Amino acid sequence: MNTTPSKRETDEMFKWLNRNRQMLLDLYKNQYIAYNANGIIAHSENLREVLALGNASKQPFLIYLVPRRTASIEMNFTNSLPQHCST
Repeated sequence: MNTTPSKRETDEMFKWLNRNRQMLLDLYKNQYIAYNANGIIAHSENLREVLALGNASKQPFLIYLVPRRTASIEMNFTNSLPQHCST
């Protein structure tokens, strides 16, 4: 059985990831997950373990490392813009 995801399957997997990103951050921080459009196949801090479990499932999957935390940076560029001089 070919477990390489097609373009359509890959697109669906990315959609699943985007829809479930907050849940992943809440439950699987600093872990690798093997997932597809149907959900999580395996998770662990050990990448080899996740790959082995993903391959054993005989399903197409992608791997994602859930970050420990997320951050956003707010930048204010108004003070750094050059002033327009009129003559």
